[in-house]
Amino acid sequence: MQAFKKIVVGLVMCLSMEQVMAVESTTYTEDKPVVRVEAKSPQFSIRLKSNPTTGYSWYLRSYDSNVMQPVKQVYEPPVNKKLIGAPGYEVWTFRVKPAGFVVPMQTVIRFVYARAWEVNGQAKQVVFQVTTSRE
Repeated sequence: MQAFKKIVVGLVMCLSMEQVMAVESTTYTEDKPVVRVEAKSPQFSIRLKSNPTTGYSWYLRSYDSNVMQPVKQVYEPPVNKKLIGAPGYEVWTFRVKPAGFVVPMQTVIRFVYARAWEVNGQAKQVVFQVTTSRE
């Protein structure tokens, strides 16, 4: 009976780890702007260097809401807390909807780095190319 319990506990742990791995997201940066999303792992993150102490923030300019949805946006402060004014990162998480995997698709996500009161000015823009796949 003890051996059976160990086997069952082992199987449950394996299945739990598989579910955690499926939810795990892949992170992309400005240096890695080509995003590939597979149906088995529909969530991904985009990590952008940011320094809100200067008044600048990343704004989501455009994305295809039929294919994906933003899940959350968080600011990661710099690791070294002693460096006042040092940049951290904004991490944007997206999830591709099931409709995004019906057929392979390509779309883009556009961000602008600007001050809230200067969004229409000469803002830095970053574009990510997103490709979906059923595999």
